[in-house]
Formats: sequence, C-alpha cells, structure tokens
Amino acid sequence: MRLSDYRQLAKKRLNNQWGINVGLIVIIGLLTGAIGGVSSVSSNENIQLGITFLLNIFVLFAFSFALYYISLYVVRGGRAQLGQIFVVFQKGYYVPLMLINILAQVVQYVLAALFFLPLLLQAGSSVYLSLVSSGGVTNVENMGTLFNIGLFTLYFILLLVFLLVTAIISILFRFAVWVKFDYPELSVGQCIKRAWFLLSDRWGKYILLQLSFIGWYILGIVALLVGLLFVAVYVNTASAAFYDQALKEKMDQEGSV
Repeated sequence: MRLSDYRQLAKKRLNNQWGINVGLIVIIGLLTGAIGGVSSVSSNENIQLGITFLLNIFVLFAFSFALYYISLYVVRGGRAQLGQIFVVFQKGYYVPLMLINILAQVVQYVLAALFFLPLLLQAGSSVYLSLVSSGGVTNVENMGTLFNIGLFTLYFILLLVFLLVTAIISILFRFAVWVKFDYPELSVGQCIKRAWFLLSDRWGKYILLQLSFIGWYILGIVALLVGLLFVAVYVNTASAAFYDQALKEKMDQEGSV
C-alpha cells in the first residue's frame, strides 16, 4: 500500500465518528490529569515526582495504550466506545502491557544515560541527571551552563540522535502493544519479537508515514490547537492501518512458506 492509501483508509474508517474519537482523547486527557493531580497531596517536590513516576508506570500508561486499541478497532470497521478507554484493565491485558511499558521506560533511561554520557564528563552531573530523567530535555539553568561552556553543539547533536533512536524504539513498543491485543496468549518477549518481525522491512515506510502528517500538525496548531486533537485521531488511525496491513502481509508470507 502507498502512504496515501493508509491515510485514505483512516479517513474512511473515521467517517461519522470523528467526534467520538476526539471526545475520547479529551476524556482521557481529563482523566489522566485528575489522577495525576494526586501527586499534589504532598508539598515535598521529591515525593511529588515519585508519585507521578509511579502513576505513569502503573496507571496512566493504560489510557495511552487504550488509544492504540481504539485506533485498531476503528481501522477494522468498529465504532469507538467510551468503555474502551479501560480496556487495558480487562481480559488479562494489564500486567503484560504494564511490563511492556516498564521495559520501554527502562530502555529510554538506559539510552539517555549512554547518549548523554559525554556531557557528564564535560558539563557535570546536574546537567547529565536532568537529561537522563527528562528524556533529553534540559531546564533553563542547565541550558545556560551548556551555553557558557560551549557544549550546546554537542548537546544538540546528541539530542537529535537520541530522539531518532528513541522514536524507532517507541515504534517497536507500539507495535508490541498491538500484537498483545491481537495475541493475548503471547508473552511480552514474544510480542516484541513479533513486532520486530512486522517492522523488519518497513521501518523507513512507517517513519515516512509519520512525517507525511507534518502539514496536518501545522494546520492543527493554526486551528487554535483544537485541530491537534483531530490530527492525533487521524495519525493514530493511519498508524493502526499500517500495523494491520503489515500483519496481513506477514501472515500471508508465513502461510506461503
């Protein structure tokens, strides 16, 4: 399929249900915001960070993964429903999907620790730790340090490479989540292996599909940011269509061997 075919399929499946899909993103945003607000019960900043971390690991990830499920359900001809935002807590999905989420977080932290190691040697531990914990994003004070010691160019290069690698890793784990939804009997390791198998010869095409939405993101920003909700639904559905097509083609290949 061409990239335009995935976008057209997404539009076709979303016909007459754009509203419910956008609404579910809004509801999930409000729900995660409310749950995340639990961290404010403590005035201690470290405790707040700890609570936020635990909520992301054990609870909030489930709503992000639910959007993956919904997009795949819509691509296959279904109609999004409110109850689907809790799908991760059903049918034995929770524990394996939580493990996939934890593994994805660990991989990101390890990659950040490795990529920004040169800055530890040059700029100090405060800059390094902020980059590792925030996924490459530094604060104003540390950015000033980078400028002062002339390391901004190094930081910028490392950040670009880090973002590229983590984007590729995130694609793998997103496919692993879809695989788990399709094959609940598979272990976490098997889901990741199958996700790699599905992506083995189409990494570039998937990345190009994501890049093809840049114009839509710009339009979404121009539309007072509300348009970004529609873009998110569009991108999620087209991405699910890509996974679904890859699954069909790979299954056909396996069947012909």
